Amino acid sequence: MNIEFLTNDYLLAWNLLFKPSFSEEVQNLKEKLWQNYPKQYMKLEKENIEILKYNDDFIPDDDTIYTYVFDTEVFKKLKKETDKHRRFLMKFWDEHQKKINEELKNIIRFPIKDTYHILVIHPSLDTVEFMGSNPKRNISWGKLNDKEDGQKALMRIIYTLVKYEIGSHQKENREIVAAIIDLAITNELHTKIAGISKYNEGFKNLRLLKRQLYPYWLMYLGAEKEELVSYMMRDQIAFDFEKYPIEKELKKVDLYGFIDFCCKNQKYIIRLDKIDLV
Repeated sequence: MNIEFLTNDYLLAWNLLFKPSFSEEVQNLKEKLWQNYPKQYMKLEKENIEILKYNDDFIPDDDTIYTYVFDTEVFKKLKKETDKHRRFLMKFWDEHQKKINEELKNIIRFPIKDTYHILVIHPSLDTVEFMGSNPKRNISWGKLNDKEDGQKALMRIIYTLVKYEIGSHQKENREIVAAIIDLAITNELHTKIAGISKYNEGFKNLRLLKRQLYPYWLMYLGAEKEELVSYMMRDQIAFDFEKYPIEKELKKVDLYGFIDFCCKNQKYIIRLDKIDLV
């Protein structure tokens, strides 16, 4: 897997115009443009789709508003900070790329050959957008909490890329799929990269579901019965392992196979009303 971190002035300007204002200065700019160019403003409403689709090849039908925005001090400042944020994210990727690819291959067990283009947006805009049918693999990315921890930001990006790869697989069981990708990337991959357990991380609404999947997840990772205790100690997640017969075939499947196993057997795996709190 390869990731390129890029910026696109049109995409940055579009998000500035259509995402919630994060400062009075931004709000004033939007109001001024709306008063002076209402028709042109309205026509841009869905243009982010075209920008994401074509990236560098995008040419607006009417660049009146874009030209105006590019010349403002608020945009120039935003672009400078966005370029800095791009370098911040790229630094963590460059430092950990080799290890991430090695560990990711071991965890998901299927190749990601394509290059993904992360079109970095200012984190204050707090947005992620991607198109499932986009052959160029362009993803708009700028999350507010990325500034807190570059490594964690990278895990969120990789989670999104794997989610992109999985696509509509088992779409009728989206919550299970999301929980498994969270286990794979937010928890296991991050644990491998950080060197300490990250199983306390992830989506809060998936926490109980992941707790139910966890014993089978360890079997997928290849843990033998005598190794389960060390994993539980590592991750501070306890369960009565004597109640779980080892599913030896799980360590031979890829992430798709594990998803299929959990979806097929969800009636006896997922019983949130009787969760084991050891």
